[in-house]
Amino acid sequence: MFQPASIDVSMPMGAGRAPIRMEKSRQRRCAVAIATVSTPTRLAMTAFPSGTVTFLFTDLEGSTRRWEDHPDVMKEAMARHDSIVRTSIESRGGAVFTTAGDEFCSAFSEPTRALDAAIGIQVALEAEQWGAVAPFRLRMALHSGNADERDGDYFGQPLNRCARLLSIGHGGQVLMSAATAHLLAGLLPSGADLEDLGAHVLKDMDRPEHVFQVLHPDLPSAFPRLKSARAGLDAADLLAEGRQAHAARQWESCFVSLTSAGGFIELDSEDLQRLGEAAYWSGHPNEAVAAKERAYGKLTREGKTEAAALIALDLAFLYKYRLAAAISKAWIARAEQLVHGSGPSQAYGYLVRWKSVFAFESEGHVEEALALADETIAVGVALGDRSIEALGLMDKGRFLVATGRVDEGMLLVDESMVAAVSGELNADATGRNYCNMLAVCDQIGDYERAREWNDAAEGWCEQHSDSSYPGICRVYRAELKWLRGDWDAAAEDLRRAAGELVGYTPIIGAALYQIGKVDLRAGRLEDAATHFRSAHEHGFTPLPGMAQLRMAEGDLDAAEELLLDALLGDPPTLERARFLPTLIDTQIALDNLDGARRYLAEFTEIAQLCHSTAMLSEVADRRAALAVAEGRVQEAIGDLQEAVRGWTRLQMPFEVAQSRLRLGRLLRASGREAAGTMELEAAHSTLERLGVAGAE
Repeated sequence: MFQPASIDVSMPMGAGRAPIRMEKSRQRRCAVAIATVSTPTRLAMTAFPSGTVTFLFTDLEGSTRRWEDHPDVMKEAMARHDSIVRTSIESRGGAVFTTAGDEFCSAFSEPTRALDAAIGIQVALEAEQWGAVAPFRLRMALHSGNADERDGDYFGQPLNRCARLLSIGHGGQVLMSAATAHLLAGLLPSGADLEDLGAHVLKDMDRPEHVFQVLHPDLPSAFPRLKSARAGLDAADLLAEGRQAHAARQWESCFVSLTSAGGFIELDSEDLQRLGEAAYWSGHPNEAVAAKERAYGKLTREGKTEAAALIALDLAFLYKYRLAAAISKAWIARAEQLVHGSGPSQAYGYLVRWKSVFAFESEGHVEEALALADETIAVGVALGDRSIEALGLMDKGRFLVATGRVDEGMLLVDESMVAAVSGELNADATGRNYCNMLAVCDQIGDYERAREWNDAAEGWCEQHSDSSYPGICRVYRAELKWLRGDWDAAAEDLRRAAGELVGYTPIIGAALYQIGKVDLRAGRLEDAATHFRSAHEHGFTPLPGMAQLRMAEGDLDAAEELLLDALLGDPPTLERARFLPTLIDTQIALDNLDGARRYLAEFTEIAQLCHSTAMLSEVADRRAALAVAEGRVQEAIGDLQEAVRGWTRLQMPFEVAQSRLRLGRLLRASGREAAGTMELEAAHSTLERLGVAGAE
């Protein structure tokens, strides 16, 4: 459950219908269900995806002329078309909710399934012999978003956007929005890739769309230019939209508008800085780096030393977390050259802050890091810059926590967060403080504090309309969701995080690891193994999850070996806390009760040091398991009751259910049938709601 936090973080008609013999209106689209030539058919499905949905819309190119020239052939061809499209969608878990003429509108809970269906349809259509009506090609569009589902139909802006995206494509082409591309990052099927077609203006849409084309060895790749209104919006309009969106912190809109403007004119240094910030917050890390590097070049040529130094420091952090240490150091050297001899300034404060983080994270020099954090705070106070001051407070707090001075450190973390949620800080400092707070709370298992600050930060979240918590921040926030039982939303956030973290390999591993943890809870052992292996390939140690998986598979020796190996080299106390609960489980299962007692004593001490309800509940649960192994059933019942109370307080339903299962069985075994049955019924009800009925 516990995750180390030693880095600064922030950052998928029926065959008999009448042929259509008139020109289809371009305004008729599945999204708005306007059928000028055919009445849409709504199809009753047993279940429709909810939450964030990936929509797949398809439309046959040039069907009107084919119906005019070959009505008999088209009738048979459309029957085959309908069968191929529907089968491909429904066999992959999609729901066809509207058909209109030769258009299909479908919804998927997973973007990977939607993409797989799109590729499958195109490949199947290409393999068919269409005779006189060849070539028989569909244009397709994929877009993801939240939409309302009522009575077997969907409503909302995402459907309109998907329909407009469909309208600019060509037969045989699969287009994808930026939202879906983000969700699919790192999850594309073998051989598939995405080609960036840039930003395009969609008719009647309030902001441009960043469009991607799906590439696959079995699909055509060469098409005419998209039929968008891109050239109809001039650079001045796009610049104005981008600047307005930046001021409103509508990051994705800002990113798309300024990127589009940059296709017509050369952006000045201020607009490049806006573009870099918008790219970062909307989850485009590569574009953020590129924009900031261009901004740096312009700023130095303009003699704007302070602004150039700040950009250099931003780039140093971005490259540091890509593990490009040499490039990161080079940017720091540039920043030092720019601020040398200039006296106290914002750039100097952020430079000291960078040195503090580097001393702690990269060199392990704790005392030096603490001294530099104090200097950061002092610079912030002297300048009256609350952002620099609060970042120093947060850094000092998390450094103290990592060294075992938990109470002292968390006071500073809380102080820094007060400044963040009260609107005293700039967006970057607020985001970094928020993410670091989540990381520290995760490190000590303080999910109560994390949830409280998360709720307090919702106002700030709402100001960032497109992407409040990019990258690693989304990983920690997703953990709060899956711990509280919202597994689907958590998995969606984690996949998006992995997409936002291109190049940030170990942190992608952290997101994949968390997806594996969700799989493990749901009993999807093969999926869990896949995600744990992938996390390891990305440089993240997938423990204790992999050990828990080995235990679930019955390989206790392997589980023990993995955990003991993780403890070699004497990792820091709070990092050891991640492994101890599962290690205690392995010792009890292997009948090594002396080892279980020893590790339980160590874990108890850490839990008390951290004042962590989650850790203390784990202690009570493991203490009960040891008591059962030693024949002390009544003591075990009391410990499990304590664990249930703790998990309930934390609103962690899976843990509550697991402890209730063990408690119910012990109560029954001790003759307390009614009480035991009540606990078991509650446990099974919770597990059934979570989708793992009967599982432990």
